[in-house]
Amino acid sequence: MAADKVYAPSDDTFLLIEAIRRKRGRLALEIGVGKGLVSSELAMGYDWAVATDIAFHAVKTASTELKSKGESSTHDMVCCDAASAFRNNSFDLVCFNPPYLPSEEKDDLAVDGGKGGIEIAWCIFQDASRVLRRGGSIVFIASSLSDYSTLVVRAEAEGFTVRTVARKRFFFEELLALEARRD
Repeated sequence: MAADKVYAPSDDTFLLIEAIRRKRGRLALEIGVGKGLVSSELAMGYDWAVATDIAFHAVKTASTELKSKGESSTHDMVCCDAASAFRNNSFDLVCFNPPYLPSEEKDDLAVDGGKGGIEIAWCIFQDASRVLRRGGSIVFIASSLSDYSTLVVRAEAEGFTVRTVARKRFFFEELLALEARRD
């Protein structure tokens, strides 16, 4: 993906939206804002939604999209790596759609998730767990093409209970929306 392109909403985006649609709370964080569709959904169930992206052009694009819909009053956008700009124990929900395809090289930062397809997701998960309030949840997308079971085992070793909350099957892959809770 070119440096000035923003990840276009796709099946994985809509699966993440489906997984968070009925969630409610005070503060929510989306890591990797893309065009802002997920953050727009978060604003319907949370008092305040914050979105981050490591790419400034993505933050700017999402901010413009939300302003054009009149939704920017319940959002903040921050250009940072994952949740690095936030204090521990800040959010009721953290969600993300990480790069999840196995890859030897990172040619496309939007989809190349590392050798097992989970290396980037695990880094994001660790930062998400740091900013998550007790009783909150992390909702994220994984692919059957990746070694997502290792990601689940790692999360469980950190004290999380992980379950599949939504899925979408294709002839070549299954996308999963996973929810991790640490009570």
